[in-house]
Amino acid sequence: MRRAVFAAVTAAVVVALGTSAQPPTGDPLAEPRQRLRRGNYEEARAGFAAAAKEHAPAAAIGTARAWRAEGEATKARDVLDAALKASAGHPDLLAARADLLYSLGKWDDALADAAAALAKQPDHVLARWVKARLLRDKGDLPAADAEVKWFVRHYSDAENADRPITDPDTLLIVGQAGVENATWNNRPQQFQFVLNEVYKDAKKHAPDCWEAEYLAGSLLLEKHNRAQALEAFDAALKINPRAADALAAKGEAALDALDLTVADRLADAALKVNPRHPAALRLKADVFLAGGDTLTARRHLLAAKQVNPRDEATLARLAGLARLANDASAFDALVKEVEGFDARPAAFYHDLAGVLDARKQYGQAETFFRKAAELRPQLPAAKAGLGMLLLRTGREPEAKVVLDAAFKADPFNVRVSNSRLVLKHLETYQTVETPHYVVRFDPKADKLLAPFLAEYLEDVHAGFATDYGFSFDGKVVVEVFSSREMFSGRTIALPGLPDVAAGACTGRVVAFPSPSADKLNWSRVVRHELTHAFNLLQTDYRVPHWLTEGLAVRSEGGERPPEWMAVLRERHAAAKLFDLDTITLGFVRPRTPDDWPLAYLQSLLYVEYLTRTHGQPAVGKLLDAYRGGASTTAALKAATGVEQGTFEAGYRAFVTEVVRGKGARREKALTFAELEAAQKDRPDDPDLMARLAGEYVRRNKAADARRLIDAALAAEPGHPLGSVLKARMLDAAAGRAVLETAAKENPDDARVLLALGRALTAAKEYDAAAVVFERGRKAASEGPDWLPELARLYTVLKKADPLADVLAEMTARDPDDLPARLRLARLRLDGGNAGAAERAAREALRLDLAHEEARTLLLAALRAQKKDAEADRIARRYE
Repeated sequence: MRRAVFAAVTAAVVVALGTSAQPPTGDPLAEPRQRLRRGNYEEARAGFAAAAKEHAPAAAIGTARAWRAEGEATKARDVLDAALKASAGHPDLLAARADLLYSLGKWDDALADAAAALAKQPDHVLARWVKARLLRDKGDLPAADAEVKWFVRHYSDAENADRPITDPDTLLIVGQAGVENATWNNRPQQFQFVLNEVYKDAKKHAPDCWEAEYLAGSLLLEKHNRAQALEAFDAALKINPRAADALAAKGEAALDALDLTVADRLADAALKVNPRHPAALRLKADVFLAGGDTLTARRHLLAAKQVNPRDEATLARLAGLARLANDASAFDALVKEVEGFDARPAAFYHDLAGVLDARKQYGQAETFFRKAAELRPQLPAAKAGLGMLLLRTGREPEAKVVLDAAFKADPFNVRVSNSRLVLKHLETYQTVETPHYVVRFDPKADKLLAPFLAEYLEDVHAGFATDYGFSFDGKVVVEVFSSREMFSGRTIALPGLPDVAAGACTGRVVAFPSPSADKLNWSRVVRHELTHAFNLLQTDYRVPHWLTEGLAVRSEGGERPPEWMAVLRERHAAAKLFDLDTITLGFVRPRTPDDWPLAYLQSLLYVEYLTRTHGQPAVGKLLDAYRGGASTTAALKAATGVEQGTFEAGYRAFVTEVVRGKGARREKALTFAELEAAQKDRPDDPDLMARLAGEYVRRNKAADARRLIDAALAAEPGHPLGSVLKARMLDAAAGRAVLETAAKENPDDARVLLALGRALTAAKEYDAAAVVFERGRKAASEGPDWLPELARLYTVLKKADPLADVLAEMTARDPDDLPARLRLARLRLDGGNAGAAERAAREALRLDLAHEEARTLLLAALRAQKKDAEADRIARRYE
């Protein structure tokens, strides 16, 4: 006999895997039951039909389960109704029908069947489980608790009598009841017992019992133990690849990790098996809601409600949509509906809070988390959700109290545990306050950074307040974490935040890893994340993803990344750009690796088009319109006076202008084989001849290359690529003559101007070379990088003013270029422009606070402006 059941256990959480086994011989129901558990539902029904003559009630129950697995509730009920006509009052049939009716929200009928079954057999496990859930869902918690405890006693009595339960279905119910008992009565150690003993026994006695793995995974996922949850779901799906419950649950794990693409795929897989699966329909709705498609999300939720009109998880999401749409009447109607059948609908309010929390409606989410905790104070989930929300919104003392209570109730919740570790870590941090910010930092790692950061925050704040016509009340918390692990814990309460995430913002909290831990440009991170803070607070957290990301990228400065531009050109040519109705999907549910960078670049271009066409004040007007709850169509109309369709048409023309650029011929990428075939089809095309010649040069086929180059120049004198290739085959003087001819024919072609400029540089005709490069800089700004060439020339020519102009543009294009900033600061200081020298030196120092020359230049620039007090203050920071 094993030790007392549901007592504290110390073993690690292990989910048994087990292997499939052949069904026992001699039992005609064994094979169809195995086929049922392996997802062969049609074959299972055929097997049950063959055994129905001798085992009618059991065969009917198995057939009904096979229909239910595919969402055919009506057919399942028909089977059970017919069986009850033949075997009136059979407790197993009554309990099976009660369970089906419960799942359809037909509670009165379900309770009647369960009561009838219990009248026949008072210890009928399934009938009692239906009754327990009905009492729970109606809000009769004392009665429900008494029913749940019956299962614990039932299991313990069997163990103590040395007659352990071996029926897997009974063990599954005992496990679920044990979880409820542990949750309601603050006995978290029993979770481990359920995982390690009860569900393990179910698998031991029925190796094909995928439900044990699924239920174990669901419990682990509830505790945010994602890794082990996925192992369990995979184990379930290995047994039954068509288990819609497990597919949907694994999709929820993907959603929890913000992998919407995988979540969507798994939801579709579950719905392919069971088109009426409520959890899969909700998962599908969650995916669409994350992408901003509330209409499609609502359609899926209404489909789930049609299956079970009393499922609080579904109703909570519908209520969340109503709240997000400011539809008070729809929201009130849903609340009235729920409170009409559940006297204590804590689950409803908890899930409603979760919907609003995910959409950053923190004030409303807090209200409903508190409501859920008030209705059922013994449930830790509401406390956990509230504590995490308080932490996200910078109310850390309050968060600590709530999270401590949540941890006491459920120490296995990984996110709660990690959040408490973060709070403990923050206790060692020091604080610097400014008029608008509270800066927290590790004095061992960032004592030098803190005062520079505090000053920079206020400098950026002043500019943003002007740009957006807005300034927030209160203070935003800015936390610099000494390790990326703690930054990840602060951001998602889990380890493993991708390296691409340089910072995070929840509105009232900005966090980023220390530059001493992550080599990053902290000033860029600050500008990016403060943009989000301003946008979120100005719009009451309603700013759309595209707008805040476009503004944040613009705030960083610098050029449009070349790799983003390459994607833009390709997708523009294929007519596959995002519009304002679809762009959010590029961020949250990218279908291809290019969707994410394209979404960022298009967002930036939307902002550029908005400000170019309607001026900077239009940004503030647009943000204000979103604050009032306006849709994008209404917000654009309010901010710009034009309809969304007109705005989109102008934007597309703007993107076309950006894509085409100037200064070079745009060419479609072709492989060598494609290029040979194209040139064969169009032998007189000079572009194809020159391009193929270039490939021949790379392949050391000089004679073939020369033949095509000459043919291209004969067909089009001064052909850009042909001339560049020809010049390389000639001596310096002859090559230069070819390039000069080409420059006359193609005065804006980047390739020609770059080659000619370099030829002049090689001939030490530096002034002439500078003229050519300046021509290229003006005519083909998106072509080759003219600036380093010009910087070298002006350095040789000792032309300080043109050099300073070039360096200033280099620093504007590349926010991370430290050497250019140092050179610019030196040049400006030597030239007597101490103010410009100060700006360049400050930028350099933000890239590397420990850089001695940057510090020296800044102090010299300040003293040159007689800012001695400020210079002394900065100097003391380094003492």
